[in-house]
Amino acid sequence: KTGINVKCDAISWGDAHSKYLTSIAGGVAPDIGTMGLTWGAEFGSLGAMIDLKKEYASDVASIKEEVFAGLWNSIEYNGKAYGIPFDMTEYILYYRSDIIPKAPQNWDELTKVLIDLNKNGKGMIFDWGSLNWIGYSPFLWQAGGDYYNRDYTAVTVNSPQAVRAMKFFAELYRKYNVPKTKIPLEQGMRTGDFPLAISGNWKIDDLRLLAPEIAGKWEIATLPKGPTGKNTAFIGGRIVGIFSQSKHKEEAWQFIKYLFTPEVQSKLYEASIAKQDAYLPPNKKTWDLLKMDTRLKNVLVEQANDSKGPPAVANWDSSAKYVDEAIQKVILQNSDPQKELDTARSELERLLKK
Repeated sequence: KTGINVKCDAISWGDAHSKYLTSIAGGVAPDIGTMGLTWGAEFGSLGAMIDLKKEYASDVASIKEEVFAGLWNSIEYNGKAYGIPFDMTEYILYYRSDIIPKAPQNWDELTKVLIDLNKNGKGMIFDWGSLNWIGYSPFLWQAGGDYYNRDYTAVTVNSPQAVRAMKFFAELYRKYNVPKTKIPLEQGMRTGDFPLAISGNWKIDDLRLLAPEIAGKWEIATLPKGPTGKNTAFIGGRIVGIFSQSKHKEEAWQFIKYLFTPEVQSKLYEASIAKQDAYLPPNKKTWDLLKMDTRLKNVLVEQANDSKGPPAVANWDSSAKYVDEAIQKVILQNSDPQKELDTARSELERLLKK
């Protein structure tokens, strides 16, 4: 489009964080990087990323209007944006429609479905987020709780709403027999042993490819609603930003804006399908162009409109492990939810003040 040449290097997700840190320290960071939602805040606080909101205020304001709100709120850190969304992933509910005719609409219906399934030796799995903060977060938000207050000046992970969510999340394992070990969604759905599952959107393609024998026998739905009447789900993905060391900032920004256009995002989606990947576009306008089953598209858009991502704090990656510890002690050791969340709060406060 512009004549600007762009060299792309692929790095594995497991190595990306450490490689970026090494390149920053060595003064050899790339011009552009895609990274986890919270990495921009982390690297930006180190002075390694440019604040796109400051450098390209008008462009970023327009982009923000086109991004799913829950996704954007995980990106903007202290009024700064060190990246814009590159792609997204979201939590959804999967169910065998030949076994469960209608998806549970709220927590009460969910427990009733689980009771019936348990009677027949069946159950539900968390294919993504089992025994950790990603799986717990939707229940926290649906109960009206959160990890921090709105402006991230205080930790609220031990609020009454958080305790209520933790008790319910633990009951799913302890009372309703959600497995504590990892069971792939496509396996559980194919056999019918676990006809209800919560996982990421990429499992749609996995089910098609790895369990073709149940085609037409499964559906997706939004998550059941919590006490607040909301069915807020986890939304994740990657951002793309410009490193401060770049000598080609203007060209880099042109490329990033190009990647955000609906036309390019729809091509990325089509290419991902061909390669059996799982790209979902973060630009809401792109969804009108997607060649996707309307039924699936409607569920994915509805859930994305009521979703939240990880907290926009620089130390979230270090903080999340304390939430995981609380979850695992409550579920695996029958520890008191209030006690464990109080402990998590102390650790999150310590890291927040760093």
